[in-house]
Amino acid sequence: MTTKVFSAETRTEAWLNAAEHLLANGDQLNLILDVAAPTREGKVGPFARKLLDSLYVEEGQLPLHSVAETIFPGWEYLHRGVGGVYTKYPDEYKLLKRGSSGWGTYAQRLVSRTDREGNETNPLSELVTKMRKTHHGRKAKYRACYEIGMPGDWLELPLYDDERDGGRLRGAPCLTHLSFKLIEGCVHLTALYRSHDYRYKVPGNLLGLARLQAFVAREVDVEIGTLVVHSTLAYLDAGGSKVRLAKLLGRISEVSHG
Repeated sequence: MTTKVFSAETRTEAWLNAAEHLLANGDQLNLILDVAAPTREGKVGPFARKLLDSLYVEEGQLPLHSVAETIFPGWEYLHRGVGGVYTKYPDEYKLLKRGSSGWGTYAQRLVSRTDREGNETNPLSELVTKMRKTHHGRKAKYRACYEIGMPGDWLELPLYDDERDGGRLRGAPCLTHLSFKLIEGCVHLTALYRSHDYRYKVPGNLLGLARLQAFVAREVDVEIGTLVVHSTLAYLDAGGSKVRLAKLLGRISEVSHG
């Protein structure tokens, strides 16, 4: 399996092209989506979202917005600003998490961590602060020192936690690393996934990543750059009908190319 790259203007177009490829060819190693304008919906975006949400309801899956919220608490930011992201969301998450045996959410790991000394940290806030100082300061413009991951002493830090997740043979978390770049007044984001379901998760993942990228850009006061998603293993969940998915992709493709 050779690496496949799908470049497009919008999230939906990139996902559509990749999903059609997976439907025709099966699982893919190292599938990469290159999205030029992550926050743009385009003419096909709202139509595709409506069809996908209907499919997800019928097949007992979470809608796009719910999946997106596991990556970034967009509702909190929209209604409560930065405080909603950094303070309110972690507090509410603690209440929701009680009695649950789940691994958590990416959003929670981004804004609330405990380091090796037992101190509470906020990796997302720290990244935004570092990027803002670089952008508005008089020192050299550092472009590639904005990584978000689990606590440690390395420059490349994964969201995957060996202690918490090492015993899992399958399931979440699948997003392992987020790498931000600040280049010529734009925030670019690259996300690395160890295993990625293009039927039920990727459309919502892309929405959540775009919201996260937009948050960072707005708080740093820069523009939004490109979004690149590297799925080291890409597949279509086998729990749903291929015929139904093929028809859905066909309808979206007609609007996209019409």
